[in-house]
Amino acid sequence: MSEPVFPDLPDSVLARIVGDMHRNGFGVAYDSIDPARLAVLQDFVAGKIAAVGGEYVALTGPGAVSGTMLEALSLSPEFNRACRTIYRMGTGRVGPDVPFYQVLRGLSGKTGEKHAYFFHYDSYVITALVPILMPSVGKAGDLIMFPNLRGIRKTYLANLLDKVLLDNRLTQIVLRRGATSGRLRFTRVRMKPGNVYFFWGYRSVHANEPCDRDQIRATALFHYANPHADSGVRRLTSREAPVD
Repeated sequence: MSEPVFPDLPDSVLARIVGDMHRNGFGVAYDSIDPARLAVLQDFVAGKIAAVGGEYVALTGPGAVSGTMLEALSLSPEFNRACRTIYRMGTGRVGPDVPFYQVLRGLSGKTGEKHAYFFHYDSYVITALVPILMPSVGKAGDLIMFPNLRGIRKTYLANLLDKVLLDNRLTQIVLRRGATSGRLRFTRVRMKPGNVYFFWGYRSVHANEPCDRDQIRATALFHYANPHADSGVRRLTSREAPVD
């Protein structure tokens, strides 16, 4: 019998991750992706980026990564249990049995730079980020965040107002200039392939820094538990939020 794609983390480890998410903005499941599986996934991503001339790639949904470790991870009982338990420990509510909203992003080339410094809230309570390829020299495309700035809004309209105030040209310019100049103090997450990083994506304003054009920064994101999934207003007006 093959090893599970994600370890069965004990509640003590998951409690440590939740505590770190509250205190520091993010928590880490260390060395939780098998190196051999990771190497195969790295080749898969590098091939996708090479196929478009070394530029930006985004693959959405499990079908786009069918047959890869990412499909297996989305179906992993251990990974699903970890996310549900983190949700329960962090919110005091039972974690819903729902699928992930899943995205793979590969930043490279000139088009990759255009996806840096776009500050946003996620639409889902928990974001689990799996680094696949990270530059080892130059600009690494670090995740930067202002963690836990808001609670879970009771209505979709309140959530939408938050996003409108954030996702506009003036606010984006102020945040980008503040981040690049060092005037704003944010939490920086330097990611290592093999680890999985958890944070409150819904509650935290976050973005990624750019990486050098000749490098690849590839991450997979598993978004869990949309608190407004049943909102009729959302179905009429929303589109999925940008990803990290």
